Amino acid sequence: MRAVKIAAWVVGGLVVLIAVTLLLVVLLVDPNDHRDTIERMTKERTGRELTLSGDLKLSVFPWIALELGPASLGDAPGFGDEPFAEIQHARVGVRLLPLLRGSIEVGQVRLDGARIRLITDEEGRSNWSDLGSDGSSSAAPGDAERPGATPLPTIAGLTITDSAVIIENRQEKSRRVVRDFRLQTGRLASGEPFDLQTGFVLEQDAASAIEVDLKGVVTADLERNTHRIVDPVINVTLTGEGYPSQGVAVQVNAGSLHADIGRERYGLDGLKVATVWKGDGFPPEGVPVSLAAQRFEADLEAQTLALEGVEMQLAGARLTGAFTGEEILDAPLIRGPLKLAPVNLREWLPKLGVQPPQTSDPETLGSLSFAGVAALTSKSAEVNDIELTLDETTMKGSLGVADFATTALRFNLNVDRIDADRYLPPSQEGAPGESGEEPPAPIPVDMLRELNARGQLMIGQAIFAGMTFTNLRLGVNARDGRVRFHPAEASMYGGRYSGDIGVDATGKVARITLDEHVSGVDFAPLFRDLFETNRVSGKGAANLKLTGAGADTDELLRTLSGTVDFNVTDGALEGADLWYEIRRARALIDRQPAPARQGPARTTFTALTGSGVMKNGVLSNDDLNVAMQYLKVTGKGVVNIPEGTLDYKLIANVLRMPREDADAAQMQDMVDAQIPVTITGALTDPKVRPDIEGFLKSKAKERVEREREKVEEKVREKVEDKLKDLFRR
Repeated sequence: MRAVKIAAWVVGGLVVLIAVTLLLVVLLVDPNDHRDTIERMTKERTGRELTLSGDLKLSVFPWIALELGPASLGDAPGFGDEPFAEIQHARVGVRLLPLLRGSIEVGQVRLDGARIRLITDEEGRSNWSDLGSDGSSSAAPGDAERPGATPLPTIAGLTITDSAVIIENRQEKSRRVVRDFRLQTGRLASGEPFDLQTGFVLEQDAASAIEVDLKGVVTADLERNTHRIVDPVINVTLTGEGYPSQGVAVQVNAGSLHADIGRERYGLDGLKVATVWKGDGFPPEGVPVSLAAQRFEADLEAQTLALEGVEMQLAGARLTGAFTGEEILDAPLIRGPLKLAPVNLREWLPKLGVQPPQTSDPETLGSLSFAGVAALTSKSAEVNDIELTLDETTMKGSLGVADFATTALRFNLNVDRIDADRYLPPSQEGAPGESGEEPPAPIPVDMLRELNARGQLMIGQAIFAGMTFTNLRLGVNARDGRVRFHPAEASMYGGRYSGDIGVDATGKVARITLDEHVSGVDFAPLFRDLFETNRVSGKGAANLKLTGAGADTDELLRTLSGTVDFNVTDGALEGADLWYEIRRARALIDRQPAPARQGPARTTFTALTGSGVMKNGVLSNDDLNVAMQYLKVTGKGVVNIPEGTLDYKLIANVLRMPREDADAAQMQDMVDAQIPVTITGALTDPKVRPDIEGFLKSKAKERVEREREKVEEKVREKVEDKLKDLFRR
């Protein structure tokens, strides 16, 4: 805007300079006879070369008019040999009789082919600073309103064609060109309306261009320094890099625009901006975009603004708001309410050329609405009192960027309920040529390195990966490639979860640390939701401290290392009856019919405890201890987390025979027996196999060993008796 003002000031000054020069020439001398004198005087006054290469044409009655052919004004020293300003043709005239009465009536002023170069060099010097007025001829404010003051001149009209302004900043290495500038006005008189038509093309470093065409009715009250334009229509076309080949056409309409420059008050009524965005990725018909505002007021002296009745529409989505501002020059703060009317995302996204994602629940993304209060400063932006609704989920709280320079994200959000699994892609299990296994999820290391966020998320009820949480609380603190989720806590399956999760993305791959704890959790619904199995039940606690690293979730699981311990009470392994398997194996060995099962196939226990060390995703557990009603099981084994398998070798100690068993008498010899048991297979469907045959072979071997010892004892006794008889003789 400053460059445009400078250009306008230079153009206006040039017109006035030419007008005054021509009038002096007309009144005093034949201008062609004194061409050299004019050029010399300009050189003495400005230090610049004035070249009048065209003829000067003079007329006297009824107009004192002068036409000037091609002319140029040289640049300041150090800014090159090209002229500072040049014109191809200019004409100005003053009506003679009003001039004799002390009033000035300027005729049609015309300027063709003007070209001005505004340059700031590498040291910050400008090539126009030496042309400023010394202030000796400045009129004091209000002079025009005093009795006897010279009335302001009127101008029959102003025409400028085929002109340009080059604005070059060598410090910033930028170059802007205003070309094809044209201006046409009606009669210019202070306080009276006149028609205005203007247009130009603004080129930005040759990468993009903005073509502007404006027309409207202007009233300029020079005495009061107030100005107004009514019913302005502005057509803008954006072309160049980042825009479609045909460009983007924008139309701007308004009821009126007014400026009280003396009191530094500016306003705009009835603003309407409309365009259709086209290009790659958008629908062929384009995306309609519109912006409207009922009223805009800015008071620069009080540093306040008001923007009312704001409405933006994007392909039918409607966002409304209103804003107020304070300290808008020194420390701007702009704030106000925003509201997004409900929009169906599945219908709206295709209007932008975006296909909605496929989700496991096709009813998702049906409705999105938003309300909040925005606050914007020169360094930050935030939205408070948020109420965002997506389908059946409502989120409230605050969200913002605390510092634009560091992209510091801050939030405090409260969600009533969400089923995240509904928004996941539909399951591919069972598809032809598909294994049904989900591919590993990559860990976004680059994004984590750039993340600068701190805040808290609370969710009343949430479903993630099939698991249900209530009263979920998640704290986030991320900066410089290090992310910490703490506190992480929730109620789940009748118990509590708490954790501390860390991600270090400063290396080549992410490094994860887990410090997780659950207590009082009911494992039956947990395993049902997490693994889709009903094989495990019980209530208990677990603790784990693990670390891992990898580029995706598979690599992470295969590098997990640390410690684990668990304690489960009053549970059962459904689908496998260890005691029945012992009875059945014994019957088969004894060539007896398999006993009838009493009750469902399940192995109940009163307590299950253990701990272990995990290395590269494989848990080694050497102290498994299971207490049952009739058995006590101890042993050790491994759990392979990445493969989802386990391999345990246990010893089941038979404590007593169940009284309700029909074959309890036949199995009485099993009391105090130690029976080997193996548990292998998938975590979700383990196979339990007691080794009764091995146990009986061991018992038979023990029986043979005892018989052998008895025989040896009898033989030894007989030998001793024989020896005693021999010695007696």
